[in-house]
Amino acid sequence: MNVKNIVLGIGIFIVYIMMVMYGIQVFFPAPEYEDFCSNDRFQPKIIEPAAQCPGNAAAEPVQSAEQLCYESGGFPEYNYNNSGCIIGVKRCNYCQKDFNDARLNYEKEVFIIAIIIGLITLFIGYGILSAEPVGSSLMASGIGAIFYGGARNWENLGNIWRFLLLLVALISLIWIALRLNKPKEKWKFWK
Repeated sequence: MNVKNIVLGIGIFIVYIMMVMYGIQVFFPAPEYEDFCSNDRFQPKIIEPAAQCPGNAAAEPVQSAEQLCYESGGFPEYNYNNSGCIIGVKRCNYCQKDFNDARLNYEKEVFIIAIIIGLITLFIGYGILSAEPVGSSLMASGIGAIFYGGARNWENLGNIWRFLLLLVALISLIWIALRLNKPKEKWKFWK
């Protein structure tokens, strides 16, 4: 293989991986934080010093409501009196939890899409391997797409799924390597 083919192969690999990453984003966009949480959540509320809120009778019920909200994955939004003292929990906002759940589902779907694209590309590359550097570059690109999908969702996978993913990838790669390097049987004239 000459240097031009190596450079072309590396170029095909890099462009293919970028195309997969941006293609998924274009045709299957990620959930946006603003779709779940408004920015007014972070607007500071001017709260009077504790000395100006003496003997707040609502302190214990507020703390209970806060604790329940935090334990259920939300964050409390408060009611204030005219002095700026917290008098109660208005509601428990779950926008961050909803956003995190949507991101988790999105990462799982990207994982599946990238794995499918990677396997298809890997086997197309295997099928047209004789057209160098295209075949080997597509095989590398397929492996790269599988890696991209796995990396995107790796933290969300349990150990058993990580093991199974790596096992399937390893078996596929070994199978392809054995098929490509299988000794050719020579035809003997004198059989």
